Amino acid sequence: MTIIASILRNDGLYAGAARRGNKLVATVLPVNDENVAKKALMRTIHDENIEFRDDPLCLLVSQKIFRTFRGEKVEFNEPIEISHLPPFQKRVLEATKEIPWGTVTTYGKLADKLGNKNAARAVGNALAANPLPLIIACHRVVKSNGEIGGFGGGPELKKKLLQNEGLKFQGNRIALNQ
Repeated sequence: MTIIASILRNDGLYAGAARRGNKLVATVLPVNDENVAKKALMRTIHDENIEFRDDPLCLLVSQKIFRTFRGEKVEFNEPIEISHLPPFQKRVLEATKEIPWGTVTTYGKLADKLGNKNAARAVGNALAANPLPLIIACHRVVKSNGEIGGFGGGPELKKKLLQNEGLKFQGNRIALNQ
């Protein structure tokens, strides 16, 4: 089945989303170049056929991505497709999707919730390959010491997204007891 994808321009930035059927399979956070956004979606989708066009669902999700970046509380309730992912990554992403807006958890706590308290690094690796950033809010997972941790958009963007959700920082660490 062909993947349908759209790239939306807003304030000189480009964000995008892709779907298979009526389910989202990939998103790309805002970048400065349309071709970079397209390549990011193609990298996430891998070998499948991608058709870029103005698609209502993909454009709606792209608009929501930009609204999130402006600090709005946005609900991403569109259907997603992650069944093709490895089982552990799928479990990590499903658990991460449940983290409420304005809250965080740690890689270790997420690993413990999944039944292996020693799998914090594996949780981080699974989140690093998240095909649906913001829809699956991997930016809400931080290190146990309150440091930001990794994020595909970089640590400053992760910090900005968390601040947009009302979280406070003490220096470079998130105040975990808010």
